[in-house]
Amino acid sequence: MSKEAVMFARQHRWTGRIIAIVAALALVLGVAGCGAIDSLTGTRTTGSSSSEPSMGAPDVYQDAAKGVDGVATDESLATAPYGTGHVAANVPQTDRLIIRNKALRIEVKQVTEALDTIKASAKKHDGVITSMQVASDSGSPIYRYSDSGTPSDGTPLLGYVTVRVPADKFAAFVDEVSAIGTVRYQAETTDDVTQQHVDLKARLDNLRAEEARLREFFDAAKNVNEMLAIETELGRVRGEIESLDAQVKYLERQAAMATVTIDLSEPQAIVRPNGEDWGFGDAVTTGFRGAASAIQLLIVITITLSPYLLIAAVLFFAIRAIVRARRNRRTIVAADAAPDDEAPAK
Repeated sequence: MSKEAVMFARQHRWTGRIIAIVAALALVLGVAGCGAIDSLTGTRTTGSSSSEPSMGAPDVYQDAAKGVDGVATDESLATAPYGTGHVAANVPQTDRLIIRNKALRIEVKQVTEALDTIKASAKKHDGVITSMQVASDSGSPIYRYSDSGTPSDGTPLLGYVTVRVPADKFAAFVDEVSAIGTVRYQAETTDDVTQQHVDLKARLDNLRAEEARLREFFDAAKNVNEMLAIETELGRVRGEIESLDAQVKYLERQAAMATVTIDLSEPQAIVRPNGEDWGFGDAVTTGFRGAASAIQLLIVITITLSPYLLIAAVLFFAIRAIVRARRNRRTIVAADAAPDDEAPAK
């Protein structure tokens, strides 16, 4: 065999060995890769299909992902945010919560009689008077009687009344009150709080479900630390429940009772405050009263200044007497001196 043939045969054997080694390495790597993939796939499948909680967690918390009678889910310990309740548009019109307010300004003949009528009407319609005021439209007393006068002899009165009546009797009460005089002004406002009420109710239901679940946790607690933690959470949830429940009841009370505010006024009195009807017109009456006021003022000024006037009169007469005495003395002295001046001339 030639030398070239021997070298070719050696190279061929080395090439075959290298190919075999590479093939063996590829096979080993492929098997290892498949095993790793199977291992990873099996782990993920096991983790995703497992619905049991960690064995290391306390038993009292292992049921946290379970619902409470279909109300709460695995997030049952989270409070529902505001506005996540049912849509208020689905609530029937008869069940909607609407707060009504009415304002009336009525001119009546006598405020006192109108107030009595309003009281009777409020009682008739199961209403409640929450505030009432009576005042005059000036600084004068409310009533100024003459010898045989009536309350109408006083200055015009003003009345302010606030009444709350059941919503179903609101219209009847307003109609009855409007008939006691002349309505000068009226305004009505409504506030639909249905959506707010629905949202508060939904949040309240979720919190009550959360409270029930926490009580179950408390009964299943195994140590003092778990009991204290659950009791703290129960206190927080209970506080939120009481707050939301108060808001719900407030809205229901406001919608159940409508508010009517009534302003009463009297026309300007025809009979004068002193009970006398002059009959000559306002001009003559004003003139006489002006003259009487002027005389009254003059008398007051005279009486006030009388001590000073008396002192001034005494001083005046004293000074006058002194001046006259001096004048008379000068006259006498001048008369005595006149003969002495005329003697040499003779």
